[in-house]
Amino acid sequence: MTISRRGRSIIAQGVPASPGFAIGTVHLLRPEARVIKRRYIAPEESKQEVARLKNALEEAKREILAIKKQVLHDVGEQEARIFDSHILILDDREVLEGVFQDIETHRINAEYAFSSRINSFLDRFENLSGGFLKDRMADLRDICDRVIDILTASESPRTIQDIVTPIIVVAHTLSPSTVSQFNLKTTLGLVTEVGGKTSHVAILARSLEIPSVTGINLQELGLEPGQTIIVDGTAGLVIVNPSLRDIKEYEIKKAAYVALEKELFTLRDLSSTTLDGKYIELSANIELPVEVEAVLQYGADSIGLYRSEFLFLTHETIPDEEHQYQAYKYISERMSPRPVTIRTLDAGGDKIVQQLRVSGEANPFLGWRSIRVCLDNTDIFKTQLRGILRASATGNIRLMFPMISNLNEIREARVVLDEVKAEFEAKQIPYDRNMELGCMIEVPSAVVMAEELSKYVDFFSIGTKDLIQFTLAVDRSNEKIADMFEPHSPAVLRMISWVIKAARLQGIKVSVCGEMAGDLLSAIILIGLGIDELSMVPGSILEMKKMIRSLSFVEAKLAGETILKMTTAEDIVAHISQKFSHLLDLNSEKKVRLVQPMGA
Repeated sequence: MTISRRGRSIIAQGVPASPGFAIGTVHLLRPEARVIKRRYIAPEESKQEVARLKNALEEAKREILAIKKQVLHDVGEQEARIFDSHILILDDREVLEGVFQDIETHRINAEYAFSSRINSFLDRFENLSGGFLKDRMADLRDICDRVIDILTASESPRTIQDIVTPIIVVAHTLSPSTVSQFNLKTTLGLVTEVGGKTSHVAILARSLEIPSVTGINLQELGLEPGQTIIVDGTAGLVIVNPSLRDIKEYEIKKAAYVALEKELFTLRDLSSTTLDGKYIELSANIELPVEVEAVLQYGADSIGLYRSEFLFLTHETIPDEEHQYQAYKYISERMSPRPVTIRTLDAGGDKIVQQLRVSGEANPFLGWRSIRVCLDNTDIFKTQLRGILRASATGNIRLMFPMISNLNEIREARVVLDEVKAEFEAKQIPYDRNMELGCMIEVPSAVVMAEELSKYVDFFSIGTKDLIQFTLAVDRSNEKIADMFEPHSPAVLRMISWVIKAARLQGIKVSVCGEMAGDLLSAIILIGLGIDELSMVPGSILEMKKMIRSLSFVEAKLAGETILKMTTAEDIVAHISQKFSHLLDLNSEKKVRLVQPMGA
């Protein structure tokens, strides 16, 4: 969080979680301190404690199902499915068997055993670099508090009381079940310290159209009940003690945003086709199965990238075939008949799977990661491929290998896949024999060998984050050179063009699933270069669709040919900005980004 001052006003920059604007007074939610005492039990009491915990889990499940039913009635089916993940946690064999074992082995009370086990998961999430997994912490805390309240017969309410005056709810963290029971007539906005744009709370807030900002240090900001604040969920700003000018300005922004929001959602079921008839497939990137609801909400044509490694990152052990199959099957069935592209395990780099010991390398991004890990652990690789193949029986799954850098890797990966297919044929296990196979183009060597690689796959997907990083030799997490991470570098754009031309020779499709896909200016360039599919976070799809439906493909193609002759990123950006200013609307205050894009 960064803070600036303007007169009496304090402006805090946080993380945009749910778009929109709200002006209201602060209502602080302060959680009561909870201390779970460890109590030793006699050997003969262990079965009783296990039974007590099982009863509490069933009661918690009934409560969550009641909340889900309420959300289904008040909001909709997609939002109600958020609570399916809560139920899955309550049914998680790995977690519960560990708790039951702790009770019997260590002779401890049920509430202490349960909270200790959940806290161990929370500690793992806290130490992970990826923000997405941290967003799941609110779900775990919510479940833990609910079960502990039942076990201890707590009389303290788990939901906010009805409030009759308009408020901005301010809290350290919030749970989906708490948010689902807010009075929508009086809850104007949300401000939290903990959370993220991909958390269930953020997804629910967007569905409920509650502007939300997270990443705000409440103590540093010194918020007090009754203070007037502005919540800018689009830019991630919180303005404390706003001036009359601020209030008037944001009232205008709010009216413009509401109008634009209504306009964008009228496009949800329309085709993403240019003015002159060129169709561009608009896909979504997801990390966990529950996100499929947001994909459907924003009307994506497909899932262009399911990062399956997050299934591994959320478990203490490698998920077995059945667990993976159920996850893949859930996504494919919910999306059917729309395609779902599943990327196989992309471990390493900034995604550390503890069970594989992919860590301790001097340069992990250039080390033992992605397809290299899978080819060295064919048992794990085959388990995942079996789960994917089983789920492919629905007929809409596409399989993709990550970070292919040479022909040997794609050949070896295909050999392993063919071995699993042979097993299925021998056992007569149904799967999609026509399932499309693709690979990620993320490193310069793959660009150079793209024409040869195209003979082994049905499609390419360009991961721009790594391609830019490796092409320009720039670690964008290094603040000293972060400004050198330039997506519009002539070198990067020429590489993308080479990949597209190589794919055309073989007649295969090319998509982009990195950050550039969700950026309007970059998308115009990519479309002009010949990209078939853009895959982005779900919330960016409607805005992108609006732009595409107003774009001339012929003009974009001519612009693409022009910029490939340019020698600086500045010239390229200036040319596109000027030529397509009517689509980019770069300087307009009505410009609204629903959700900022994420890396691939």
